Amino acid sequence: MVSSSSGPYAIRLGNGIREQIPDLLQTLGFPQNEKIGLISNETVRVLHANALSSRLEKKGYPVVNFDFHDGESYKTMDSVMSCLEKLLSVKWERKNPLIVLGGGVTGDMGGFVGSVLLRGVPVIHVPTTVVGQVDSSIGGKTGVDHFEGKNLIGSFYPPKAVWIDPSYLETLSLRERRSGLGEVIKYAMIGDKNLLEFLDAALETLASKNFDREVWEKAIFYCASDKARIVSEDEKESGIRMNLNFGHTFGHALERATGYQGLLHGEAVGLGMIVAARIGTLLGITEKGTEEIIVDFLQQAHLPCEWPKEIAYRDLERYLRNDKKSSSGMVTLVLPVRPGEVVRTNQYEPSVLGSAIP
Repeated sequence: MVSSSSGPYAIRLGNGIREQIPDLLQTLGFPQNEKIGLISNETVRVLHANALSSRLEKKGYPVVNFDFHDGESYKTMDSVMSCLEKLLSVKWERKNPLIVLGGGVTGDMGGFVGSVLLRGVPVIHVPTTVVGQVDSSIGGKTGVDHFEGKNLIGSFYPPKAVWIDPSYLETLSLRERRSGLGEVIKYAMIGDKNLLEFLDAALETLASKNFDREVWEKAIFYCASDKARIVSEDEKESGIRMNLNFGHTFGHALERATGYQGLLHGEAVGLGMIVAARIGTLLGITEKGTEEIIVDFLQQAHLPCEWPKEIAYRDLERYLRNDKKSSSGMVTLVLPVRPGEVVRTNQYEPSVLGSAIP
């Protein structure tokens, strides 16, 4: 259960939950014969959304479908407006919920639509990617990107529920699944020592071609539990929730500098964790050997460990200045002390940032 300013909401996790969604809607108080919005994207529509739409229709729920274009480059206000116009055209009402089925990009935009449509309609997240299941669907962050940086326009809008079915991950490409492990490793590094031990034993299984539902469900449980605890304590990211940005300060800037081409989100986060460890070492914060442990985890997950040669620090500067965690031009850094512990600081000379980029 997650605590929020709008009231608590439950996270359900288990293989096969997708089959239960019509019944789960009724337990939340959404009766049959009332409109349901099913927001997805073009890729997930074919893989999963058509099946869910049919399942809902058979149970008596009229479904209004909308698909975003797939990809971070479409995470824009134009995409959000297209969805809003579709829902307003069918006379949407505040009582009608939106089921947001997809990964992090779809979840962020779908949640944002829910937060502004009629000043707020119920949202239920059903994530279909690793990043969505272990992180982005929980906590109520919504939004879109801007030319000046990632996720600069958005809101905090807690959902009514989060329903996680690990079996959705079986349709991801191996690279996409491995990319999501960047977020899993992040949770281990910021404070979950049980997850650290679990990854020591299970990371190769998680990164393998063969999908192990039970192992993946356990990994998701660790991360989702951590996220629920953290956002319950700090919903609006004024304290401990900022630790979840470990690897993301440089990861987000790198994604933006590359035009969201070439690197997947978890891959960029992994590189961002390495840079954070280098900065921490330069500042005397990070214990010797920590960077090597991060690199070892990333290598086991088959994630990149070498900074892109074509991206220099100067390519990142404008995006770092516009980071949401910046204050008076200084971005708050989340740096590792040792595996399982991080600290936040804005006490550093700006020149140290460039020194950490090869």
